[in-house]
Amino acid sequence: MAEPSETQPKDASDRRLFRRIGTRIEGRVVFAGVDVDCIVHEMSATGALIECLPLPALGAAVAIDVPDVGFARGAVIRHDGALACIELSTPTGKRLKLTDRLILAAFHNPPEDLS
Repeated sequence: MAEPSETQPKDASDRRLFRRIGTRIEGRVVFAGVDVDCIVHEMSATGALIECLPLPALGAAVAIDVPDVGFARGAVIRHDGALACIELSTPTGKRLKLTDRLILAAFHNPPEDLS
């Protein structure tokens, strides 16, 4: 059975399967033999925007560990300044469970107020 958002047609203005949730969760990222702390600024079941130093290279395989959310693997698809955008390869059957955990974790770790 397909996820509800996967059955809806996608256009240029709505490319994401799952909406990213703003947060500020301290986690860990591993890539190319590097294991560093990171801050997860946005995340969904299929993507994440993280801040870390050093930044993983474009196309690099990464694994992120987000407390109270879980462990996910993916690849860096772009850089946005000091941030890395990661496309996650979360199995379809685990996406809703990860989303539920992410919503709860984001409630306890809201993004910084930018006003």
